[in-house]
Amino acid sequence: MKNESRSHCRSPRQVCAEGDNDSLDTVRRIENAFFDLSRPNTAPRRMLVEKLAELARSGEAFSTDDLWQDLRAANGRIGRATVYRSIEQLVESKVLDRVELSDGSHKYRVCGGSHHHHLVCTLCNCVVDFRECLSAQKFEEIGRQHGFTVNDHKLTVYGTCSRCLKSGGK
Repeated sequence: MKNESRSHCRSPRQVCAEGDNDSLDTVRRIENAFFDLSRPNTAPRRMLVEKLAELARSGEAFSTDDLWQDLRAANGRIGRATVYRSIEQLVESKVLDRVELSDGSHKYRVCGGSHHHHLVCTLCNCVVDFRECLSAQKFEEIGRQHGFTVNDHKLTVYGTCSRCLKSGGK
């Protein structure tokens, strides 16, 4: 990834379902998602799977363009459309999470599986997963107050990470 897009903030590998961040399990989940989508096991797709497993191990959030640039640097024959389409398919398959940043852009994380939410630093854009959640009853109450039946939810909390606080936001 480009240095300016890398974050000093690394979330612990705690949130994905127990063992999910194990490299082999991550590779299987991604391969299974592609298989379920009837996507062929091509060389570019295998490169993508390995890179995503590496990102899962590090806990790093990434942009699709940075991912494509990294893969292209390793093998110039991977198409941008292949990477972009694959990422969207993995989000739909709930293998990747799309995390909205405070500036309106987004990054992705390999973390599909267990229910969790995200903390996002508004200064450095690091992303940390957390499991705490409002109760189902609270979401139902909120839905009723506004005439909704709540089927699902996603929660992102924005703030300043400890490292940015220590450095004075620089």
